[in-house]
Amino acid sequence: MTSKHIINCPCCFKVFKKTACYEKHIFTCERTNTDKVVPNQQQLYDMIQTITEKYNLLQTELESIKSNLNLKNKKLNVLTWLNENERNNNIDFTTIIKAIKIDESALNLIFEKGFVDGVFEVINNHFQLHHENLFLKCFQQKKNTIHIFHDNEWQVLSNEDFTKLLNEINMKIFAAFNEYRETNTDKLKQDDFQTTFNNNFQKILCVNIPFSSRCVRIKNKLFNEFSECFKTMIEFTLE
Repeated sequence: MTSKHIINCPCCFKVFKKTACYEKHIFTCERTNTDKVVPNQQQLYDMIQTITEKYNLLQTELESIKSNLNLKNKKLNVLTWLNENERNNNIDFTTIIKAIKIDESALNLIFEKGFVDGVFEVINNHFQLHHENLFLKCFQQKKNTIHIFHDNEWQVLSNEDFTKLLNEINMKIFAAFNEYRETNTDKLKQDDFQTTFNNNFQKILCVNIPFSSRCVRIKNKLFNEFSECFKTMIEFTLE
């Protein structure tokens, strides 16, 4: 207890501001006040005043802490922090995306889940093989913003750049679908398979959603999958 703290004697309710004085008093007071002492009106007033002062002090300290945290959040920058602290063994994001292969398994995911969910899962599965934290970072405090490591630095992934990358994946999807069609040419005469083939083709085309919108949806799904909270990283900001 420091000199700034205030304490009441539990026996006589006398107020003390110094530990030494309180400790000297309490020994004698406990011996002479064996029965429970009922505080008088003035003592009750002093106790309430002391509690109020402590409460006001805590409120002031809490507001000060909040103000300091908000100030840090306004001044600091995520990209700056990443480029200063997250540059060990980083892999280029674009290189990872371009390495994605659309094989029969990936094509079946799109047939099963549709273009948006299927392509997202293909990308997600590929990322899991390459330690995604080395080339992709996204944080709950920066909604739907993905930071990528590209050209030897961290930068924000724009919707336009992501659309260009997904366009390359889309071309691979159509190439894989063409192989699927050639492999099953004999079955196209069967009514059941013809229906399945047409449904699969519709999944690939996804004509009801513009390509740019599909890309944004996939990008947002990646954000939700990999976003983390940087509250424990005090140096991070929302600038």
